[in-house]
Amino acid sequence: MRRTTLWLLVVALGPALFGCGDDGGPSGGDAGSGEDVMYDEAFAGTCTAALSCTAQQVATACTCVDTPLTDSVFETNRVGCGELPTEMGRARIPEDDFCDPAANSGPPDLTCMMPGRLRTRGAVTMVTLYGVVDVFGNGGNADAITVEVYEEAADGNLGTLLGSATAAITSACSEREDEIDNDMVIGTRELGFYSIANIPTETPLIIKTSGNPDFWKDLYTYNFQITNDEVVDTDPAMEGCDTDVVQDCTMCRSGGIPSGARHKYRARVLSRSDYNSIPLTAGVPAGITRGNGAVAGEVHDCGNVRLEFAQVGVSPLPETLVYFNDNPSNPLPQMGRTEGTSLLGLYAALDLPPGPVDVAAVGRVGGSLVSLGWYRVRVFADSVSAVSLRGLRWQQTGE
Repeated sequence: MRRTTLWLLVVALGPALFGCGDDGGPSGGDAGSGEDVMYDEAFAGTCTAALSCTAQQVATACTCVDTPLTDSVFETNRVGCGELPTEMGRARIPEDDFCDPAANSGPPDLTCMMPGRLRTRGAVTMVTLYGVVDVFGNGGNADAITVEVYEEAADGNLGTLLGSATAAITSACSEREDEIDNDMVIGTRELGFYSIANIPTETPLIIKTSGNPDFWKDLYTYNFQITNDEVVDTDPAMEGCDTDVVQDCTMCRSGGIPSGARHKYRARVLSRSDYNSIPLTAGVPAGITRGNGAVAGEVHDCGNVRLEFAQVGVSPLPETLVYFNDNPSNPLPQMGRTEGTSLLGLYAALDLPPGPVDVAAVGRVGGSLVSLGWYRVRVFADSVSAVSLRGLRWQQTGE
């Protein structure tokens, strides 16, 4: 179970773009501490707003990021599955919890950030995207949720709609999950199943989920790509099935799981109640201004493992940027947390006006300041844009 000041606008007339190099800040902006950030040399974009970094910050990829602490205790590390608290005695699953099953607190995998080892694009093929719609935090059954897949256009805009489906809890492939609080089951909910054919691999995509506006808020998920090594093309009858969560494994294998090339993806939906309550917990008593939105996500390494003690920067500036606690069952904002992300790698930037937003992260590894990646998303009115950094993608480097 996961939950996951007014804008300081420098530019008065729209999202004017300013040139922005690495480490030195944008033209006309304060470069902050000037400390060198390794692996951000590949950044060659333009900024959504001019920066004015403080001496306690470092400028990187069009953002001002709080300089990570120098104490070795707070060095950025990948999160081991054994570090995460169990739920009802159940072990953590690497694919679901984005954790390292082999080690705890190991150094991050930064290979995809290094010159000469940047990711390159593979051949584009068409596959079926399928799975269940999970609830981010609190909420009822994820039923009648619309899942839409868009190509990502410039500056985070929605490109071509590639396909859509409505997730249904009546499917044999829907799942049932326990809602857990303080290691006690307090309820259950159903997660609807969806399937969308003809989705391209090796292509930047945006996943939008939406439902009844009385209960759900629109959620736009960025930095999503199906890489060719994530495609499965085996007999559905051979696919694993957990009888504790799937309604009918035999029916799901025979009539729910699509045949042929496919990729399983657990989409997310956001409840209206969490959209309203999380800002209150994060110290924004008035909530998100009507017409504004938020950006939230996690920081992972190139191996898609969560990172602890990563610092995140967002530009333009939000009303507040907050990190979360270590509890996967009930992740809540931690006011005053200065050391960066927790074991969950979670952050949220709240109360942002609609438009393009730059997100970047840095960490300290082996005493050196390193980039953990960057991405540009777009905030839409009264919604949340989710972006988890996973190192660099091929389209960010020109490879």
